[in-house]
Amino acid sequence: MALKTYPNGLRLSIIKKEKNPLVTASLYINAGTQSEKNYESGISVFTSRMLLMGIKNHPNYNELMTYAKSNGIVLTADSTAENISVTAKTTVDNFDKAMELLCAVAFDSTFSEDAAARVRTSLLAEIDELQLNSSYVLEKMVNQALYHRTGLANPKFGTETTVSRMTSAQAKDYFERVFTPKNTVVSVVGDVDSEAVYDKVMKTIYSRFIEGGEFKKLKFVAPVDDFIGGVRTKNKRLNQSRMFLSFPGLSYKDSKKYALDICVPMLEGMLRRQLAGTDYFHQENITNVSYANNGKLTIECMVDFDSVNTYLDDLIAAVKEIAELGISDNQFEIEKNAYIVKYLEVAESSEALGNMAAKHVAINKAGFSQAGELMKIELLKASDANSILKELFDFTKLYIAYLGNPVEIDYMKYVD
Repeated sequence: MALKTYPNGLRLSIIKKEKNPLVTASLYINAGTQSEKNYESGISVFTSRMLLMGIKNHPNYNELMTYAKSNGIVLTADSTAENISVTAKTTVDNFDKAMELLCAVAFDSTFSEDAAARVRTSLLAEIDELQLNSSYVLEKMVNQALYHRTGLANPKFGTETTVSRMTSAQAKDYFERVFTPKNTVVSVVGDVDSEAVYDKVMKTIYSRFIEGGEFKKLKFVAPVDDFIGGVRTKNKRLNQSRMFLSFPGLSYKDSKKYALDICVPMLEGMLRRQLAGTDYFHQENITNVSYANNGKLTIECMVDFDSVNTYLDDLIAAVKEIAELGISDNQFEIEKNAYIVKYLEVAESSEALGNMAAKHVAINKAGFSQAGELMKIELLKASDANSILKELFDFTKLYIAYLGNPVEIDYMKYVD
């Protein structure tokens, strides 16, 4: 992979994929919910959608999309907890036009109030619908506890209060705040000439940036070192109760972060075996998320509402036993091999590979090497995973978010 840095701090990541007919070019901006103030929760996703609502020469969504398609370009935008991205996928022959369009979206978006009204209406409808999604509600409860007083605590789509007040001017001001040279990575994946790409980016994105002078790079949310666990319940009449049991996990910068991903299927299987003799309905799903400086492992649970306390006793006893017993070398090697295949499958997508590279450059400030990342995975051993699990399952930091029929949960009895 080629990694180049322009004089103003803008970085360019190029991954060459020979004989690939498609090229994916992205603007990856360190922003997302982590960069939001509490009163502007949801502004990142609002802004990412506004970027596609029209540019100077194509002043509305339909005209912009028609222009992109007529030039063989698929244009998309998105936001996550830690970034806003705008992506253009096209053929090798149309790469120059794709870069020019990305530049126009970044610097010439109209941010009209008519467009803001449409985006606002759409977001409010989504927020209303999401309130019916138990997983969304529990995720919000967990984030507000683990990342209290940081942007990561904000729900991606914002709240009805914050979104209803958003304006085109607010979106424009926010974008100008986060879209800075030192805060941006241009990621290109495809069968391209590196020097030609460097020159094209210099004539488009870089040349427009230097008009604005120097900008300060935004920082990722710092580690949360003093987190104390707890429980929060929210009453809602459901046939089965839903719960998230979350532990602070590994950050993206941790060299052994992949070990937790490898462990997830094993942990799910071990929990199911430990709880196989129960006489009540239950279901578990485990997810692992790594942010730049933080992370979390979450056990998402569903259980008969009248068996909540019995289930929690059984579940936490099982988790403690799993952490104590650990994972065998053979188990770990089997899952590691399966994980490598899945990792390579994801990387087959030029867009996914470009996002991997951009995220790596933004967070680790170094070039991305797929071979290097695979080497990190291959070198992991069961002993690494077991060491991580023993440290991870610290029950003084367990946070339980509960959604269902009223119930009393004695959190303190689970603290060692």
